[in-house]
Amino acid sequence: MPSRAPRIGISWVKADQREADLLVLAVEAAGGEPVPLLAEASSWAREIPTLRGLILNGGNAVDPRRYGQVNEGLCRTVIPHRDELEFDAFERCRERGLPVLGVCRGMQFLNVSCGGSMLQDLTITIVEHEATDDVSCFHPIEVFPGTRLAALAGAQQNLRVNSRHHQGIRAEHLAPGLRISAVAPDGVVEGVEGTGEPFLVGIQFHPEHPGEVPEMVGLFSMLVACAAGLNFLPQWRSWRLGGLGMSD
Repeated sequence: MPSRAPRIGISWVKADQREADLLVLAVEAAGGEPVPLLAEASSWAREIPTLRGLILNGGNAVDPRRYGQVNEGLCRTVIPHRDELEFDAFERCRERGLPVLGVCRGMQFLNVSCGGSMLQDLTITIVEHEATDDVSCFHPIEVFPGTRLAALAGAQQNLRVNSRHHQGIRAEHLAPGLRISAVAPDGVVEGVEGTGEPFLVGIQFHPEHPGEVPEMVGLFSMLVACAAGLNFLPQWRSWRLGGLGMSD
């Protein structure tokens, strides 16, 4: 690994959480240098040119105007300024061929930014997706063979993941150039990835929450390794523990 850890931008981190944000801690544990991107535009303008990778964080709803819809009042909080900053960061990182990971809202935003759409609110199904009182709910997903998520899951095609969202995407909302890597039993997409880029991955769940989705913690190591210019080892076991150079 290079002497200096690759700098990984993490979008829309609160100023008072820049050291305690769970994605910040996950990037540190994976061997990267987390770079919190705060609400002020000056933070983004200063940091984006120095990054080697980007994580699109969770949080408020994506503005429906970005996928050609009118806000029907189901989106709750929308912050257009955040969408503008994240879209600019996403496009600039893609132009440089940098790895990008979208988590929860970040996956939805990644899909919309690539030309897809989404649901402003999920209907009630056989699967519970939305957290209650900031406590995760859990449900199974099917991981599709030949994807990055499958490289982490190994022989386990069905995993239990945490869930903290009320919006989402289905197959008909998928952007061109993306493929589905995991899906919930009700058809809600739980993972996407780019088909022609070194690392463009979106997940609907939260492996940064300690102990909740341990099989997928290695995504942060994959991101950091790609940002550092390292090749992925084909053996999925090399990524299971999360840190660069770690294997079980």
